[in-house]
Amino acid sequence: MGGSEAEGGQADGSEDTDDSEDELFNLFRFTTTCLALGIPKEKVAGEFRHSLEDFRQRGVLPLEELAQLRASTDAGTKEHPAQWAAGFAAGYLAAWAAAILRVLDTRGLDFGQDKHLFRPLNLCTDADLLTRFLDRAVTATHAADLVAGEPSLLERDGS
Repeated sequence: MGGSEAEGGQADGSEDTDDSEDELFNLFRFTTTCLALGIPKEKVAGEFRHSLEDFRQRGVLPLEELAQLRASTDAGTKEHPAQWAAGFAAGYLAAWAAAILRVLDTRGLDFGQDKHLFRPLNLCTDADLLTRFLDRAVTATHAADLVAGEPSLLERDGS
């Protein structure tokens, strides 16, 4: 259901906004149709969240918008949606940073002890950058491989 018809049309960048809006509208239409057909709301909600995460990883949906959508649609977030969204985003970023370090550690590469990498990863607020780093962590053999072309991460450290 991940909106495959629009995935190929974003390469030139000229129709990204229209394609993104179409994909989000198609997700909304799919979700409401499933609910109208009587599919259990837990299954529909799971597919909805999975699709939102797919959109976030592909750059269709910024983390901030993902968090706001989740805050407005998840049960138990009605009283303080802004605080919930902020907490969700912070937890999301922390989990991605931890996943990067876990992949590196599992591969036997000890970048986690390097404060010049560990601290900036954990302070990074760019979900797309962390996604690129997680992809690179699978094949990186040196810290330079992980941050190649991304000097801004090390500059964000502030130390």
